[in-house]
Amino acid sequence: MNFKHFPVPTHCTDLRYILGEGVYSKFDPNEEELMMMDYMTTVFTNFAKYGNPNVSDSTKWEKYEVDQISRHFHITSPDNEMRNEAKSLTFIFYRMGGYLSHLKAEPLPGVLNASCGPVKGNCYRHGDKTVNGYLGIPYAQPPIGKLRFEKPVPADNWTEPRDCTQYGPRCPPSGAGHERGFIAERDVPDEEKCLTVNVFVPGWESEEFKNKRPVMVYVHGGGFEVSSSREFCDYSMSSTLPMKDVILVTLNYRLGILGFFTTGDEVCRGNFGLWDQTLALKWVQKHIVSFGGDPNNVTLFGQSAGGACVDLLTLSPHSRDLFQKIVPMSGTALCEFAIRTAKNEAEVFDDMVAKLGFTGSGSKERLEFMRNLPCKKLVGKTGFQYNKSGFMSMCPNYDGDFFPKPLDELRKDASKRIMMTGIAGNEGILFAFNHSTYSNYTELLQQKIAEDYKEDVVDDVEGVRKEIFDYYTKDIPNDDDTMMRRAAEFVGDSAFHTGQLATAESAARHGDEVWFYKFDYCNPDGFGPVRDALPYVAPTHGIELRYLFGDGIFSKFEPTEEELKMLDKLTTIFSNFAKYGNPNETGSTKWEKYDLNRPGRHYRISYPDSGMEDDYCGGRWKFLEEIRKKNRCFQANVYGKKI
Repeated sequence: MNFKHFPVPTHCTDLRYILGEGVYSKFDPNEEELMMMDYMTTVFTNFAKYGNPNVSDSTKWEKYEVDQISRHFHITSPDNEMRNEAKSLTFIFYRMGGYLSHLKAEPLPGVLNASCGPVKGNCYRHGDKTVNGYLGIPYAQPPIGKLRFEKPVPADNWTEPRDCTQYGPRCPPSGAGHERGFIAERDVPDEEKCLTVNVFVPGWESEEFKNKRPVMVYVHGGGFEVSSSREFCDYSMSSTLPMKDVILVTLNYRLGILGFFTTGDEVCRGNFGLWDQTLALKWVQKHIVSFGGDPNNVTLFGQSAGGACVDLLTLSPHSRDLFQKIVPMSGTALCEFAIRTAKNEAEVFDDMVAKLGFTGSGSKERLEFMRNLPCKKLVGKTGFQYNKSGFMSMCPNYDGDFFPKPLDELRKDASKRIMMTGIAGNEGILFAFNHSTYSNYTELLQQKIAEDYKEDVVDDVEGVRKEIFDYYTKDIPNDDDTMMRRAAEFVGDSAFHTGQLATAESAARHGDEVWFYKFDYCNPDGFGPVRDALPYVAPTHGIELRYLFGDGIFSKFEPTEEELKMLDKLTTIFSNFAKYGNPNETGSTKWEKYDLNRPGRHYRISYPDSGMEDDYCGGRWKFLEEIRKKNRCFQANVYGKKI
């Protein structure tokens, strides 16, 4: 085992300084290592003797505090100290804290007699204005028992006042993303009670929208496997889009195994997470008037897997008429992670079901086995490894029901609508460097290419991989910094950048009005623990959410004065789009509609200056569009080509 390319402390390297024996090689300690051995054995024996590992009279090592989740004692030579950042991506999608999370909502006096049933809510105060919040409203019956792996059934109305002052529980997560520790959770998921919506309503009489306000419905991301609508602090969220005179709705949907399990045939077609989202949108159509919302002015928006869901919902005849405008962010139906063939997705679950203990045969028997398993078996760590292309283990599938035709035909059939869509400037940074073992960045690039292109999607696997590698390494210096950035560029281009532009092109070609953007702003200090785990930082996947919802993903959101201005700018852009179908800030015409004659031209959102740009990802998307023509499954799902 050769660690010469990666000389950092790793698994078991501490044992040589505790036991005096090498794990990876013979232990021939130098003088400094002998000092470290003396220090480590003192730390361990002091803990054994006294319950306190501090050396001598030192008090440098502090006890762990639950409100400082990454603070730790950094043991090194010659200096040891307390630090606040851990080299880990474990907390990437943990609810880190909103900038108003220290405030507590007041109970609203009285009861709102909504058409679904009477509800009690919260009051959030912001200066001389208030926002009312109604949290954890059930929109579906509990998806348990015989309703597990079935389309959701609408919740019954109720007659007694329901307490809607707390978020409902998250849907149980599962899958490779959950197993990798991609999200850390303190709260307990609940399969029975998770299908809920949250409604944030401006508490003042609108001067512009006298009768019904525009409605914005948000679909969370999380790789179809993790996260929930409760990730964002309710007080912080109430201070953002609702303060722009729109009603904000967020929702939960089934995830992972519970949301996307399929047998690949009519026995269990899957896509239950999408059916959940559809039912939530039907709830909005039926009940949002009770909250002062306009069911004929609904904007559906989502990020990452949530963005892909938004675009997929735009295409399906079961859901596409339940909203008028869309904002798929950093994810669309034409991103290759968004959908698999029914056969490929069923094979993913065949492997998982076998690891869960299934020894029978046939789709019906497989479905009954999965339906009868305790929920904890489905969300536990199963050692599951999937062998399909891409970095999502579970996702929607081309099932013949929710998607009765190939995606391009469905887009052609769908009602024309207005779309705003775009990416963060450097999507790939977040995904390129985590959960990978590599000796240099050239090897990392090769790994990432191999992950995206396996036998399930291309015929000439080695040829396609070489073609991509040669393109990304042509005429560039072969140094670490350049190769590092090329690896990140490939991951971003392959997973997000190419598909996002393809969607803008497809929508515009089929007659939709499209506004295309790149979000290119970040505060490097806002990355928290993640910053220490990345070789460099730039605006990357998910960074814009803190400026939409006032809550941090990578770290607690403690905005600077400039960041508060960006929050105001971005919420104005999004709310203007929801209200008027035009995202330009008041009085501005700088943002141009997408022009098919100028492919890739987009609006760069930054601070203090934003404006139109022509260069989109260095033109690399053109090369990857040619590669996508060789992807059998992508061509089948989108264009109906035979595999």
